[in-house]
Amino acid sequence: MKDQLVQNYKYRRDIMAVLLVVTFLGGTIFSIINFYRGLWPLATIELSYGLFSLWLLSRIKTTAHFQRWVSIYIVPFFVIMIYGLSLPQSSESIFVWILTIPVISYLLLGRKRGFWYSVVFIVCGIVSYHWRFMSVEQQISLNLAISANVVLSAALMMAFAHVYERTREENEARLLSLAGTDPLTGLANRMKLNEGFQQLSALASRHKAPLTVVLFDLDLFKTINDVHGHSVGDDALRHVATFLRENTRKTDLLARFGGEEFALLMVATSLENGFNQVDELRKKLLSRPFSTAKCDIKITLSAGLSTYGADGEELNQLLNKADKRLYYAKENGRNQVIAHDDEAMQ
Repeated sequence: MKDQLVQNYKYRRDIMAVLLVVTFLGGTIFSIINFYRGLWPLATIELSYGLFSLWLLSRIKTTAHFQRWVSIYIVPFFVIMIYGLSLPQSSESIFVWILTIPVISYLLLGRKRGFWYSVVFIVCGIVSYHWRFMSVEQQISLNLAISANVVLSAALMMAFAHVYERTREENEARLLSLAGTDPLTGLANRMKLNEGFQQLSALASRHKAPLTVVLFDLDLFKTINDVHGHSVGDDALRHVATFLRENTRKTDLLARFGGEEFALLMVATSLENGFNQVDELRKKLLSRPFSTAKCDIKITLSAGLSTYGADGEELNQLLNKADKRLYYAKENGRNQVIAHDDEAMQ
């Protein structure tokens, strides 16, 4: 979903902005300290990278190439960490920065790319630590204890970051699914219908394939609510939704349009083929009444069809055309499907 994708990038842009501020301040402070300590190469790198972070901060909120700039930023950032850890004058405390690698990677790159960035640079950091601080003169038991602490702490941070990001992605997917789902029938709602149309119409244009839009309406549905009550009416809607879901292709997009209206986007389906399939649906529904505790209720539907291109290229245009044909079907006997304009509709 486009809006949710934008929101997701906003969340990462905000994190990136905070990290850039910290990098600028940290790079400036540590460069001053390391200039004083005589570590000129490291100090120069830190100062340069701090200034680069300040420059990147001015454009990270608006750039269209966010992920590219993230990679350009974090690769040298991690390399500088490992380089600083490997210097003879460095202290063991630098390893604390290595533990931030999984957090930064997962937050900015997501679960899959974050995992691989974390693995590569965590392994490099652990190797650099062992090469720099593990001495053959030390007792073997001490070396093993230190090594175990280093490896386990790094693995724990990576596991926490991985579990957090996986849970966040699952929760986000669940929320997006709920946002695009009609709560009564479990079908897609109007928002999902709009987004699905954008994707399917783009494919139809690219591959020059037909795309048919169908608008269903249940005939005299108000009578069911008036005679049997709204609870039975809701059950009837669920019955029809289940019927339509079971009798339409998984490649098509079925949605509750509102009230007792449903919409269907039929992929790679011409208007004529769409008419035949929808008319068969109409006949099947008539033969499968909705059963209640007191009686069986026959439900019929009327439908209007339109086709992408000939009847318009925007969803509203196609729905309006389908609605006109649907209106004609209902005004002229109901329980029928109309796919073409008729003189009575002019």
